[in-house]
Amino acid sequence: MPVNKAARYRFEIIDECLRNTKKKWSKAELLRFVNRRLELHMGSETHVSASQLRYDLESMQSEYGAPVEMYKVGRSFYYRYEDPEFSIKSIPVEEEDLVKLNNAVQLLQQIKGFTIADEIAEIVSRLESRYKYSSNNETPVIAFESSPEMQGVENLEDIYHAIIRKNVLKISYQTFRAQEPRVWHIHPYLLKEYGHRWYLLGYTEEKETIGIFALDRMKDIKIARHEFIPNSFVNAADYFRDVIGVTILRDQKIESVLLRFSNTIAPYIKTKPLHRSQQILQQHEDGSVDVQIDVVLNPELTSMMMSYGKNVKVLQPERLAEEIKREASSLLENYGLKSDA
Repeated sequence: MPVNKAARYRFEIIDECLRNTKKKWSKAELLRFVNRRLELHMGSETHVSASQLRYDLESMQSEYGAPVEMYKVGRSFYYRYEDPEFSIKSIPVEEEDLVKLNNAVQLLQQIKGFTIADEIAEIVSRLESRYKYSSNNETPVIAFESSPEMQGVENLEDIYHAIIRKNVLKISYQTFRAQEPRVWHIHPYLLKEYGHRWYLLGYTEEKETIGIFALDRMKDIKIARHEFIPNSFVNAADYFRDVIGVTILRDQKIESVLLRFSNTIAPYIKTKPLHRSQQILQQHEDGSVDVQIDVVLNPELTSMMMSYGKNVKVLQPERLAEEIKREASSLLENYGLKSDA
C-alpha cells in the first residue's frame, strides 16, 4: 500500500541507522535515535512507540524489500541490514511508475500556458535514461477540447507561482466595457477554468472584498511588495460549487431550477448532469424528462439554457423563464422575426 510522508521519513531515519555498521542497533537504541530525529525536525508530538517501530521495520521489508535481520550478541539482540550496501534511497523507479508519470505529463501538456509539464517531462526523461527504460508511445491517447488562440494563458504560470509563493499581484485590468485599464492589488488564491477561459479568485485591496478576474482582461502583471493576506474569507475549493460558470453576484442565494428536456436531449442530460446537484424528478411517457438543479442564477446559466434551444423549457423560477423569453425574442428580432409572446 502507498506510504505517507511521515512514514517515509521514519523509514529514511531507520535506513540511515541500519546502514551504519559501526554501531550495534538494539530496539531501544533504534527507538531513541528515531524519536530524537523526529523531535528535532517535526516536534516531540511525533514520537513513536516500540510497537510502531516494529511495524515500520516490517513495512520496510514488505514495501521496499529491505533485508532487515535481527542478530544476537551475547544475550542482546540487534538489528542490521543483511546486505550492508542496501538502502531504500537507492531503489530504482519501477517501469510502471514511469509509464504513469509519462501519462500524467501528456495530460498536463494539454493545458496551455504551463511549462511545468515540460519540466516534469525532462525529469521523467532523465529517470528513463538512468534506469534504462524507454517510453515508446509518444502519441497522446487522450485529447481535451482546447482553444489555442485563448488570450491570457501567457499569464497563467506567473499567477500560479504567485499563489504558491503567496505573492501579492499588481494587475492592470480592463473589462470589456471600460475605456481604460485600472490597477488592482490582488491577493491570489485560486485559478479557475471555465469555457476555455481562465479566471483568478482573489482578495482585492482597493475593494476590500473577494473578486473574480479574467486572465484575458489583464494587461500587465507585476509582483507588489505588499504583505500577503491569507485567505480567511471564503472556502476557495467550494466557492464555485453552487454556480454554473464563475459569475457570483453579492447576496445571491441558491434557487431550485426546474427544467424539462425533450426526448431528443434527455439521454444526454441524464448521462452528463448539468450540475453536481442535478436530480431526475420525472420521466415522461414521450421520453422527455424533468430535472432539478440547485444553483445561483447567473448569465452562464442563461447562456446554457439558450444553447439547448427548443429542447429545454424552464419551469421555474419564473424570473429565469422570463429571462429566457426575452433572450429568445431578441434572437428572433436578429432575423427580422417577431415573437408571438
